[in-house]
Amino acid sequence: MRVMLPKLVFNLSLALALGLAPSLLSPQGQAYAADKSAKQESKRKTKRSQVIGQKVFKVLEHAQAANDAKDYPQALSLLDGLMAKPKRLNSFEKATIYNFYAVIYYQTEQLDKAKTAYKNVLKQKDIPEGLRNNSLFSLAQLLFVTEDYATSIRVLQKWYGLVENVKPDAYMLEAQAHYQLGDYRAAEKPILAALKAAKQRKQRPKENWLGLLRAVYYELNNYERAAKVLEVMVRLYPKKVYWTQLAGMYGLQGRQKDQLATMHAANEAGYLDKESELVNMARLYLAEQAPYGAVRVMKAGLESQQIEDSVQNLQLYAQALSLAQEYEAQLPILEKAAEKSGEGKHYVYLGQAQAALGRWKSAASAYQQALHIGELEREGSVLMQLGMARYNAKQYQAARKAFVKAIEFPNSEKQANNWLKFVEGEIKRQEALAKL
Repeated sequence: MRVMLPKLVFNLSLALALGLAPSLLSPQGQAYAADKSAKQESKRKTKRSQVIGQKVFKVLEHAQAANDAKDYPQALSLLDGLMAKPKRLNSFEKATIYNFYAVIYYQTEQLDKAKTAYKNVLKQKDIPEGLRNNSLFSLAQLLFVTEDYATSIRVLQKWYGLVENVKPDAYMLEAQAHYQLGDYRAAEKPILAALKAAKQRKQRPKENWLGLLRAVYYELNNYERAAKVLEVMVRLYPKKVYWTQLAGMYGLQGRQKDQLATMHAANEAGYLDKESELVNMARLYLAEQAPYGAVRVMKAGLESQQIEDSVQNLQLYAQALSLAQEYEAQLPILEKAAEKSGEGKHYVYLGQAQAALGRWKSAASAYQQALHIGELEREGSVLMQLGMARYNAKQYQAARKAFVKAIEFPNSEKQANNWLKFVEGEIKRQEALAKL
């Protein structure tokens, strides 16, 4: 996960006011610095800052005007002129100039030079706390952007010890650095710190913070905590991706009822529009012995063409109808599946559905078609079903032939022999009746 640096804008008055003594050259600067000094009197003690000379101040004003006009070469030229005689500059002047360099280099995407400039700011002695701390944090950001994650973490942790209040975004920067290094366990702590800081500030946790925490728990195989994070995300940021991820997390924990409830809620909200999502939900309904839900999902999906009328999907729909005891409704679905596939097994399924409704002749026809196509896993079993369908249709001679063939298969031999004796007895009984 990448983070972009905030827009850096050099503001001369602000830069000079970061902890300066009240002897600034401009009246406005003097008033601002005096106010800052009074407010910071009770904070940690620092050494008295140096001041900006009038000549340096004027050059910096011109450099700021050039920077505001995006005339970066001119701004750099003015700064170079100041740095040409470094012995004439005090440490605060140097720090201010280096800070200005860093901003320009960042704006012109010279990130390595920007990092060096911030490091030069920090090398200066007796600079204001504000300038030092801002430079340190900006350096940590640049180190992250240039993928020096380990150093970015070290700089951030140093910065934590210097500031009184750490904003949540700073903790998140550290968390993302740990994540990029693959140290997911270390990434958890600063994210939780960010969330705690945001709560104290009565701020809503940002979506990407929660997303990173979810990713951390997923990488740690802690699906229970990942699910808890997603439960918050679907409440605060109700998006399809979070609903489906939450359902997936429940599935990984074996929590099928929760998984189904989540998918149901997502579907009711109109988030589920992919075939795989709808079919998966139908399967979950069947697994939870709720076939009517599966029927509703499959029917709606097929009618809207969100679910393709493939053989596999038609078979699933027919299965749901059967379990919902809607036997009549499943017949046209099975017929369509059998015709589309041309496979013997689907004609077997059709025959079984016809038999369940007592439509013995239609069942026998379907079984006969299955045997004609062939390539059946248990041909002897299909012959047995054909024989029984013919027997119930009072086609005794045809039934006898089916049982005779079934005897040839070891798995059905014993049962076929019993049925054969029964059918032959019925044939004799019918012949006897015919002679009366």
